[in-house]
Amino acid sequence: MKILIAEDEPSLQQNLQWMLEMEGYEVIAANDGQDAYAKACTQHPALVITDVMMPLLDGYGLVKALRENPATSVIPIVMLSAKADRSDVRAGMNLGADDYLTKPYRREELLDTVHARIARSAGLADAATRIALAHDTATQLDPLTSLPNRDTFEKQLEALVAAEQPGRTAIICFGVDGFSKVNESLGKVAGDWVLSEVAMRLSLNASTDGHAMLEHRAVSRIAGDVFAIAIQGPLDAQSVEQHAQGYLAVLAKPYQVQGQELFLTACAGACLQSQDRAAPLLMQAESALHHAKPAGPGSYLLFDNAMTQQVMRRLNIHNELHRALDNGELQLFYQPQVCARTGALKGFEALLRWQHPRLGWVSPAEFIPIAEDSGIIVRIGEWVMRTAATQAAAWVAMGHSDFRMAVNLSVRQFAGSKLPSVVERVLQETGLAPHILELEVTESMALQSVASTLSTLHACKALGVKLSMDDFGTGYSSLAYLKRYPLNALKIDQSFVRNITQDTGDAAITRAIVAMAHSFGMSVIAEGVETKAQLAFLRELGCEEFQGYLFSRPVPAPEAIKCFAGYTDASD
Repeated sequence: MKILIAEDEPSLQQNLQWMLEMEGYEVIAANDGQDAYAKACTQHPALVITDVMMPLLDGYGLVKALRENPATSVIPIVMLSAKADRSDVRAGMNLGADDYLTKPYRREELLDTVHARIARSAGLADAATRIALAHDTATQLDPLTSLPNRDTFEKQLEALVAAEQPGRTAIICFGVDGFSKVNESLGKVAGDWVLSEVAMRLSLNASTDGHAMLEHRAVSRIAGDVFAIAIQGPLDAQSVEQHAQGYLAVLAKPYQVQGQELFLTACAGACLQSQDRAAPLLMQAESALHHAKPAGPGSYLLFDNAMTQQVMRRLNIHNELHRALDNGELQLFYQPQVCARTGALKGFEALLRWQHPRLGWVSPAEFIPIAEDSGIIVRIGEWVMRTAATQAAAWVAMGHSDFRMAVNLSVRQFAGSKLPSVVERVLQETGLAPHILELEVTESMALQSVASTLSTLHACKALGVKLSMDDFGTGYSSLAYLKRYPLNALKIDQSFVRNITQDTGDAAITRAIVAMAHSFGMSVIAEGVETKAQLAFLRELGCEEFQGYLFSRPVPAPEAIKCFAGYTDASD
């Protein structure tokens, strides 16, 4: 069903077209009254929506001309104007307009008027029919932004792609950077407002982005803070990036929320049509967005086939990981932690390893983030803690008691209030003395929800276990918070240790960390020690312990037990 829009303001015309196309109407656009009259006579729209103030022929003149022509005399007409005087309204109605809306109008107000006029004209004024139509429309839209939902967008893409040759359609996906912080700091109402504003900016940007006009475009909110745009025209990698950067610039403009000015950015991923199916096109654009985000705020990537391989491997690992624990494919390796002064064994760090029967050894750097995202890390983390505690208890039973066993905690394990009860249960089941177990939290983990973090740490410390902060120096810890954490030790990240003898900056940071830890009554463990020069430097700074390939790689339990035999002096 066709609707003719007569509007000389490009942004308002585009907004009207967007709203009506989402309702399933075919929109005919005209920039003045004369153009609108000519198109009405040849294309026979079901409804005309006209502005009042237009060049060449204004809205009043258009209404008069349409009503005087027998071919267009029965077309319903809705007039729009910023002029709200009753005489203006009366003048339009006297000329034959069916309805009159004052700018600024609400979307619902406009659509209700459009639906009612078309229904009346077509003889569909029956209330039950109108309700059914409204319900069908609602199921196609995202309730927050009134954009097409994912299912509707994919149907639109199918039609677009089927009608064009490869290289004529591109999808750009946008994800708002750090959006969760808006909800956390200002509340869901503010977050919803931001999403609505993003939707509006994307919807209005096509004719004002400074690039070539596009023949068609569709906009959708496909999930959470992720939006998608379909664009058509003569496109290549460079032009798609230009359009994406134009949208990113619009999204980066300040947002006025609850009296505050927010500066938000977005990342974008795009895919250029190379096939005749819409669903893979959208999935590939989403994949490009996923790969763009790690590069930082405002990043953009165009999809390539390498991403497909990465996505398929990630999906494969995700699926296999759920079976790995039950199949006995996961195991723990143990890396010794050594006294800097004497070279004596002080403890072990339990490190997770995965040997898959088909994939071989899968790097923890690859599978642990996937386990975090899927949530299975909670189950795996408890298994790691119980297995490490069981092994430590076995070594104690063999007469080795002066050591500790450190296990890493994940963000998901640490969230909520269940961790202390898990630790207590593991200690009871394994019979391990609490002081032998050490829990390692990362610096970034400790900075999340500081109040609950402190509560969880103190509850664990009350059980008698030791606590340390891993990867210290890589985040943004506040000293005011750090001194409140009940930590026994700080672990210096290996990124500082690696160049400690050559880089004065790394040396200065390490020296400051050691001094700070000692001032708070904490000991210091250095990770990644590989040379005697690094060892000597750390010992000079007063670092108590360290671990690294200079002493031993992480090894299975049968090899790790040999470490109890002791080391020669660490300087040898």
